[in-house]
Amino acid sequence: MEHSECGLASLAMILGFYGHNISLTELRNQVGAVRAGISMQQLQEIGSTYHLKSRGYRATASQLNELIAPLILLWDNQHFVVLEKIKKKKVIILDPAFGRLILPLKEFTEKYSGFALSLIPLKDFRSKRKRPKWMFYIKLAFKSRKLLISVFLVSILLQGLGVLIPKITQFSVDNLLESKNNSFLVPLGWAIFTIFLFSQLFQFLRGYMIAKLQSQMDTSMMTQFIAKLFKLPFEFFENRKGGELVFRANSNVTIRRVLSNRVITIFIDGLLLITYAALMINLLWQIGLLVTIIGFLLLLITVLSSFTTHRLSRKETSSQAEMHGFLSEHIHGITDIKVLGFESRVFKKWEELFKKQLTNTEKRVIWNASLDSMTVSIQFIFPLLILWIGFHYVLEGWITFGGLLGLQTLSTAFMVPLVSLGSTLSELVTVGTYIQRIQDVIENVEEPSGNHKPNHTFKGYIKFKDVSFNYHRFGKYVLKNINLEIFPGEKVAIVGASGSGKSTLAKLILGLYKASIGEVSVDNIPLDQWHLREFRQKIGVILQETKLFNVSILDNIAMDNGDCTIDMVVRAAKQADIHRFIMSLPLGYQTVVSENGLNFSGGQRQRILLARAFLAEPQILLLDEATSSLDSVSEQLITDFLQERHCTQIIIAHRLSTVQRADRIIVLDQGEIIEQGNHQELIGLKGKYFDLYNLKKTDFQVEPVL
Repeated sequence: MEHSECGLASLAMILGFYGHNISLTELRNQVGAVRAGISMQQLQEIGSTYHLKSRGYRATASQLNELIAPLILLWDNQHFVVLEKIKKKKVIILDPAFGRLILPLKEFTEKYSGFALSLIPLKDFRSKRKRPKWMFYIKLAFKSRKLLISVFLVSILLQGLGVLIPKITQFSVDNLLESKNNSFLVPLGWAIFTIFLFSQLFQFLRGYMIAKLQSQMDTSMMTQFIAKLFKLPFEFFENRKGGELVFRANSNVTIRRVLSNRVITIFIDGLLLITYAALMINLLWQIGLLVTIIGFLLLLITVLSSFTTHRLSRKETSSQAEMHGFLSEHIHGITDIKVLGFESRVFKKWEELFKKQLTNTEKRVIWNASLDSMTVSIQFIFPLLILWIGFHYVLEGWITFGGLLGLQTLSTAFMVPLVSLGSTLSELVTVGTYIQRIQDVIENVEEPSGNHKPNHTFKGYIKFKDVSFNYHRFGKYVLKNINLEIFPGEKVAIVGASGSGKSTLAKLILGLYKASIGEVSVDNIPLDQWHLREFRQKIGVILQETKLFNVSILDNIAMDNGDCTIDMVVRAAKQADIHRFIMSLPLGYQTVVSENGLNFSGGQRQRILLARAFLAEPQILLLDEATSSLDSVSEQLITDFLQERHCTQIIIAHRLSTVQRADRIIVLDQGEIIEQGNHQELIGLKGKYFDLYNLKKTDFQVEPVL
């Protein structure tokens, strides 16, 4: 869950409580991206689409008892949680970030912000079954079914050798005590040696096949995960931290490790438990039944404690992801941190997050240690307990001494798969918290793309027809009723104050956003019918978010374009007025750009990006503040070059010199087109553009989008 999605997560929990099981990812896909949080009123509107009757309340903590739980509560004036139950001195809440929390009434009262939302199903409310979250990984595991079956069979053979040991123990002791003859010791030695050899062989085969299985699962899991990640729409990345996405990707390794080792173990351990229990009961049913009952009670305790394990694991992974995201974000923003002198503040905040993560990890480890200590103690005392009880039955003649030792060996062996099964359940619970985070990627809807590909007839005619756009179905419109045509070869500037919708309009042209109402088309073909990847390759783009990569200057300009030659790169660099600078460097075009291009000035970075945009001689150029860091001489050179280019140009710039030379200027205000025309025509209108030009209204900032 992202920081702005606690409201949606709370609504998903309410829906699940009433039987409509829906993941946050599914809910987000249906509602849209929630960039800046969501209000209670919007939650009511969303709830009504799922046939929930809603009502908001302003109530004190003591008055909440009079309302029907569960309720969505405003928490600490910035967060949403679900109220599950109020007891005398305790309150149970479901926090989307940390799961179920039991709070003292005093702490609850301090955090509760006084607003509650009740959502109750109407008659036409529909239930929905829960989708198994493990299915994606189980399918991946069974893609290697031959290896999986081989590992299973070898594991069975290996455990079968373990079953022989109690029988050999019983036979050896009884034979020695009865016959007083050591003649069987030589064949016994050979039998032990044979078991040792087969054990070594089976152990090696099992380890080898598990290594192969893990390698295949790693390949499948990581390639499918990363492939899916890059196919997700732009909005997915806008609302997520890069560090947390890397953390999720790395979580696949943990999931693979548990699945490859533990999925098979579950079946084998279950089979061994039944086998050992049957053998013990067959030897002496009284002790066999006692051991079986104690063992399964121990397993039941482990299962019941898994709820606490899940809660602690969820808090741990959440704090880990938060810490990783914070660190990644601030390392990327190190320039600002240095300039502001905030190193100590950032370190202090990181230290808080790190200590929070360590505390959550410590709580989980201590909890697991308390469970393990009980298991280990029982495992340790079990052999002595069996002897103590068993001696009575030996003296009564119910069982031989050799049989008792065999029974003792079986009981010890019985505990091994039992403990293993408990550990497996605990690990699966922990892995479940990782899977919940990864499902956000796996279940998300891929970016839609059509089949139409640009060809030699591609012209760059862009049309907006009655287009409005909002980020989610219940949010306000950022762009409203846009009707606009940009003709092939036309140079258009779109200006307006910050937040007027200029960059949003540019992203609609690129298909990064999809129009909420209306249609965007290119060359009279709706954008959703274009093959977006190939369509974008025909556009030279610099957005405000465009970055340089930690590779050579050559690779930053060429961007793995297989059709690109060094001559084409040099030509583009000359057009961007960066060639002479590159050649002055010791390594020239092979000079490696540091992360985010910090080893170059802002103007040098922009000119390298311009060279990238010019490289393929695109039919459409879309430049969002692409010359804002350039000196006037460099900007004039690039402006002159753009004037000579016969392609559709959409350029966002602050400087009026760029705007004045445009064929047409579009003025945006609060998401609407309020003026359009060339420079002279707009000056003549004496409207918003006139005010801007004459600097009469300083709050109106020029940011052309050409």
